[in-house]
Amino acid sequence: MNLERLGFSRLTYSELIFTIKLKEMVNAAPMGVLLHGDEEIRLRVYRGQRTYEMIINGAKDCVLNITDDPILFYNAIFEKDKISYTPAQRVSSPRISDCDASVECSIVNVKMHKGYVEVFLKPLLINVTSKAAKTYTRVGPAIIEALICYSKIPYFKDADREKAESLKKRIEVFRDIVYRSSRNRTFRRIATEILTRAEEVL
Repeated sequence: MNLERLGFSRLTYSELIFTIKLKEMVNAAPMGVLLHGDEEIRLRVYRGQRTYEMIINGAKDCVLNITDDPILFYNAIFEKDKISYTPAQRVSSPRISDCDASVECSIVNVKMHKGYVEVFLKPLLINVTSKAAKTYTRVGPAIIEALICYSKIPYFKDADREKAESLKKRIEVFRDIVYRSSRNRTFRRIATEILTRAEEVL
């Protein structure tokens, strides 16, 4: 199983929709995951989420549903009844019908921490339905948005100083997103450089 071809990384979080089943209860929720070691995936699930309760109460498996469709992410939080499921092949948790790919996993270890659990998954089956299937990461869009903001600062620094300062603050937010989403040095260097250059222009 080559999870890296789907975009999974040890340094950068892949954002996907996690589905889990416990008895008759099914839940879907957006989650960020990292590769761990050679054959595992890990994630943090925070207290107060339904997924957290299902895991600590004994759920044994899950499905990582890969999509970049913002409506599916929205539905996984606010309109769960609109999600269409299909049975998985190797696990009891269902797959989401409209995703580009899915990874069926068993839950192999759960470590309790203050306020969250760290969950370790063993992939059992990858199902790809789209040749373009890739995990979504927050890093790329954050860097692009930071660059768009930066490109406007030279004009606004004279025309509207308040607007220029506001653009710099947005770049700070995007830099923070990059740092929270990835430990990749190149991504972090780029995000920091955009902010530094924005500060120099101002």
